[in-house]
Amino acid sequence: MVKIPNEALLIGGAILAALVLSKGGGSTSIPFINPFSNLLAKAETKAIQKLGSNIDTLESARESNMSIAESILGYERGIADVKISRQQTELDKTQQYIGQQQKIPSAGGYSELAPPQQNWQNNARALLGKFSNATIGGSLFPDFRLINNQQNYNIVAQQARYQTAQENITLANQSILSQTNEIQRLSDVYQTTYGDISRYS
Repeated sequence: MVKIPNEALLIGGAILAALVLSKGGGSTSIPFINPFSNLLAKAETKAIQKLGSNIDTLESARESNMSIAESILGYERGIADVKISRQQTELDKTQQYIGQQQKIPSAGGYSELAPPQQNWQNNARALLGKFSNATIGGSLFPDFRLINNQQNYNIVAQQARYQTAQENITLANQSILSQTNEIQRLSDVYQTTYGDISRYS
């Protein structure tokens, strides 16, 4: 019996396999299966699912943060509105006060009672005080006649009220300017410090 070496058997088997595979073209070929293709597809699917989940989580967090931001902004707006409202109320009161003071008229005939050269034209309150020291029916001053009687007293008292009202109006106008400036300042602070919801987005 003829003994065939192992190497010859291996080579012969390889040739036979090549002939079998080459016969019949592509219809008899054995497809190549990549063992990693299935794992890769699964990994891609898992990554896409995780990415979608992360996007949903981020969107949910963003919506939650926007809701919180809107609440904070509403709270801040409420505080600013209260402060501005208080100032506006004070401003309204001051304007009403000025309106009341403007209704107080000057005294007719006062200029005849207190000549300008005597420096009493703008000081009716001081002149009013002189009545308490003068004798009824007598003159308040030796250098010009101002008889101490009820009629003259009423004229001087009315003029004193008028001059006080004018001083009050001057002071109130200063308050109006201050209150208006404060309202503007609060509005500016609100806009620059708090702004709108876009600062949270």
